[in-house]
Amino acid sequence: DKLINTLLRPAAGLYQRRVAKSLASYGLTYEDCMIEKPEVSEALGLASNDVMVGRNRRIKRAMDLSFKKKDLATYAPELAKAAEDGAYQFQISETVAKIRERDEERELLHKGW
Repeated sequence: DKLINTLLRPAAGLYQRRVAKSLASYGLTYEDCMIEKPEVSEALGLASNDVMVGRNRRIKRAMDLSFKKKDLATYAPELAKAAEDGAYQFQISETVAKIRERDEERELLHKGW
């Protein structure tokens, strides 16, 4: 396990930077691309209004940029650097994890563990 982690850690860092750059080109965060499974939908429902408004604006802007075949750097250069720095800014991931744990616990209780 330690050997695999030692070998994969540099590759993971490179991959994360590449994904962050790709997301930033449209002004998105990692969480904006999460598939809306029931636990994600529930976490979004529990999120503050500011989180939801920001997420919806980023997604709409990304769709618009994609349709126009532009990226954020040409559309709004002042936002491009901030978008790249904030690609891994997590706002709902902790809530999603808690919901998954709760659901797994419920499932175990129903199985009779």
